[in-house]
Amino acid sequence: MENKNEEESKLLDAIEHFEDRAHKTIELEKLLESDTFRSKVDIRDMKSVEKRAKEFLLVAKARYDSGNISEHELAFYTCCAIENQVHELRWSNGFYDEELQPISDAMKNVERKYGLKDDEFWHLSDAPDEYLQLAAKYDAVLENKLLETFEEFDAPEMARLYREDPNKFKELHSIGYSSVFTKDDNARLLALAHIYELEAINASKGEAYFAASVMLGSAIETRLIITCINNKSTVKDALQRLGLSNKKLKSKNPLTWKLETLIDVCFEAGWLPKFETERFVYSRHAMANFLRSIRNNVHPAVKLKKQAGLSFGKEQYKDVYHIHQLLTSKLNWPNKLLKSDS
Repeated sequence: MENKNEEESKLLDAIEHFEDRAHKTIELEKLLESDTFRSKVDIRDMKSVEKRAKEFLLVAKARYDSGNISEHELAFYTCCAIENQVHELRWSNGFYDEELQPISDAMKNVERKYGLKDDEFWHLSDAPDEYLQLAAKYDAVLENKLLETFEEFDAPEMARLYREDPNKFKELHSIGYSSVFTKDDNARLLALAHIYELEAINASKGEAYFAASVMLGSAIETRLIITCINNKSTVKDALQRLGLSNKKLKSKNPLTWKLETLIDVCFEAGWLPKFETERFVYSRHAMANFLRSIRNNVHPAVKLKKQAGLSFGKEQYKDVYHIHQLLTSKLNWPNKLLKSDS
């Protein structure tokens, strides 16, 4: 009886989810059809700017609630409205001068004291301590004003992240920015590789080692694609040596190639060389194919056929993680971002 009730509860939860999603999608469509963004905004009129920012945030939240955008894009849009539209305009229009002007005047006095002219400035490494202390005080005021503005515009979670977890704040903003503004395929691929690697980090921290390994396999595939796209003449020579004509490949675009082909081409081009220690010789080509097999094992039929065990553990993930590091170290832009707690 309990199992039946549990199944019914899950079914009702799923139905409720999609009922809610449909309702929020309809609400979003109504917002987008309204006249919200049709009027021009005078950036000298702060009330008009603040009104537009609130409308902008309303639409962004509606898009998020309807499943139209991710939390990364929501974070970017939130910062765009609150930080770039409101906070920075308040700053440039003198709204914070009561607290900032005395600090700014004191900084100018220090500049004059040390003989700095109006068109001259210090690099931070050259500035005297008293100037650096004032600059830090100025930045602290601005930071507090930004946090107050986040709270004022009903974004307390962004304020909390900014204050308590700045790395997470930057990660959300960076991925959101890339998602919204990056149009060039090469730049989008690079951003995608980074996202795969962040997903791998998060999955491994949650002990989801199979998922983390699949993400790293996808990240390597993406990085190999970028390497091929950025080195067309080298790739052309490698294809000729391998006997891979356009007819066999069916496309000149590395985006369409199988991972096996990408690995062979990058090995032939010299981007996956062997490396030696005092005791062993290691093959990056074989390692890349090992990653390919792990990534392909996400398919049930392949998993059952290729591996006796169904699970994938921490020690196995360590191999995948270090293979990823060894492979990216010889690509034309070595990976400097991925870190592991394992």
